[in-house]
Amino acid sequence: MKGIITALIIVTFLGCRNTPTTEIVNTTTDTLKTKKDGIAVVKQDRIPAKKTEKKDTIRNDKETQMNEAFFQKAMINLSDSSLNVYENIRADYRIFGYEKPDTSSRKMILFSVFTSDVKNNPYRCKFGAYYSSGAMHNTKIKYIKKTGAFVEVHLIKESDIKPTSVYMLKDWVEFEKRN
Repeated sequence: MKGIITALIIVTFLGCRNTPTTEIVNTTTDTLKTKKDGIAVVKQDRIPAKKTEKKDTIRNDKETQMNEAFFQKAMINLSDSSLNVYENIRADYRIFGYEKPDTSSRKMILFSVFTSDVKNNPYRCKFGAYYSSGAMHNTKIKYIKKTGAFVEVHLIKESDIKPTSVYMLKDWVEFEKRN
């Protein structure tokens, strides 16, 4: 019996000596540091807020970068004051019509070359989003006057008696050149 006990002690001793020595690395970050004067300073975990560009930044929407060399503007016909936005896949344009002469006012209509701007009307424009003015059925757009940095136009629907005023940035509108 003494032999069995002695054998168990030897096996236990040898078994304990052969355990692998690995260090456990602490992977958590320390949020509490102590200064020399003994006062604990709490280090706050910060998660920076995502910076999001406004979806209607006219020239540089993240998903739809626009190149000034390829800008297309809405054209005002001098003979009948009609405003036209021509569909051109090779041009860059995103032209909003606002409720008031202020870019922070409600967006009423949008003309854009980008499918992501037009499909399902993501800006929730009251009169919709289009690739061109020709896509608006039974509706005409007439130039009325310049208003500061904007031009006032009227949306004239055949079914409505009273036209609706909409304001577009002057930068995105040009008058047709006379010969």
